[in-house]
Amino acid sequence: MDTLNERGFTLVELLIIVVIVGLLATIAYPSYDVFVRKARMEQAKSSIMVTARNMERYYTKNRTFQGAPAPESTDFFDIAFAANSPEADSFEIIAKPNWKNPNELKGLYYSSTAGSFSRCDKANMNNCEQY
Repeated sequence: MDTLNERGFTLVELLIIVVIVGLLATIAYPSYDVFVRKARMEQAKSSIMVTARNMERYYTKNRTFQGAPAPESTDFFDIAFAANSPEADSFEIIAKPNWKNPNELKGLYYSSTAGSFSRCDKANMNNCEQY
């Protein structure tokens, strides 16, 4: 009987590899998703801080926040002044997730009087918590 030197993988070996890769992906993806969402939120927070710094510069020159240029949005958050803002002596900035960021359930709210951030429900910016 001739013995052939066969090379390659059996179907069982390939199925085992597919199962292992699937399990690793199932475990890793939720952690990756959380990491990506946090990174996008920090990018929005950074953009708001740049806007706040620019607002303070504008106030130094003009003695009012009114008439200041609008904030710039990021790739994943639409950033704008809140309703009735800016006022002469204060401003509020909100960042809501846009269509590129559908899994994010929270938006950011910044108040110049408090000098702090809050995370709020993205739909109507209520139910806020300190961030």
